[in-house]
Amino acid sequence: MLGAAGVLGVMAGMASAFLARWLPARAEAVQTAAGIMLLAGFALVGWALPVMM
Repeated sequence: MLGAAGVLGVMAGMASAFLARWLPARAEAVQTAAGIMLLAGFALVGWALPVMM
């Protein structure tokens, strides 16, 4: 379950980082939030890795 949440977090982070180009006034804030989502998603996937293997 944590692995799936991590993958979804990584995908949401990638999508929001990609969409930041259409919000030039708030691009830095959107990219920061996207980076946090990516790191959290990778952390969840890494935490669930022993269970998945």
